[in-house]
Order: sequence, then C-alpha cells, then structure tokens
Amino acid sequence: MSINAGKCPKCASRIDRLAIERVDITEKHTPEWRGISLVCPSCSTVLGAAIDPVDLKNFVVEEVVHKLRSVQ
Repeated sequence: MSINAGKCPKCASRIDRLAIERVDITEKHTPEWRGISLVCPSCSTVLGAAIDPVDLKNFVVEEVVHKLRSVQ
C-alpha cells in the first residue's frame, strides 16, 4: 500500500482518488474531441484535463478498420 502525499491546491484535502467528468474539447468554439477533467472529490476543483483515452482509442480503431476495408 502506498501513501499518497498529494493535496488539492484549493482545499488541501489529501488526494487518494479523483472524480472524472466528461467535457468537450473545442478549438475556436468547434467541438473537436471528447475529453475528461479530473476533479478533487472534496471541492470539485479541476486538477487536470485531457482527451478521453477510451474515446481516442475507439477513434483510432475505427479509422484503422475503415482504412483496412478501403484497401480491399
């Protein structure tokens, strides 16, 4: 068992788990990707954001399948 010393920069609660919220990532007000924000479960402060890795994986798989089918 590891001891996590990370603390939320806003409420100073120890971060031993995170809440995930789905967000849209836009470029110039145009939705481009589905994303996630990682939030403190105590005060809901956003601690980070990224492209949703599961959505990105599914997109890559769909593109590869599409390309493979178009080669035949």
